[in-house]
Amino acid sequence: MYISELLVQSAYYSSVSDVVNRFFSLILGVSAIVIALLWLPIAFGFFSEDEKKRMEAKVRVKYAFIGTIIFILAITGTLYAVVYYVATGT
Repeated sequence: MYISELLVQSAYYSSVSDVVNRFFSLILGVSAIVIALLWLPIAFGFFSEDEKKRMEAKVRVKYAFIGTIIFILAITGTLYAVVYYVATGT
C-alpha cells in the first residue's frame, strides 16, 4: 500500500471519531505484536530440553507478567489516571 492510497482512503473517513477509532485499532495491533514478541523467548525457555533454561524461564515469567500488566495499563490510560490522582489528589 502506497502513501497516496492511504491518503485517498483517509478521505473516506469524514468524522473525527472514525479516524480516532482507526488509530486506536492500529495502536492495539502494534501493542499485541510487541507483547507477543516479548513473551516469545520465555515460551522457548519453557519448551527447552535444558533444565537450566526452564528454571530461568520460570523466574522470568513473573517479571514478564508484571511488565505486561504495566504496559496494558499505560496503553489504556489507567496508569496515567492513577499517577494523576496520586500527584494531584483529584
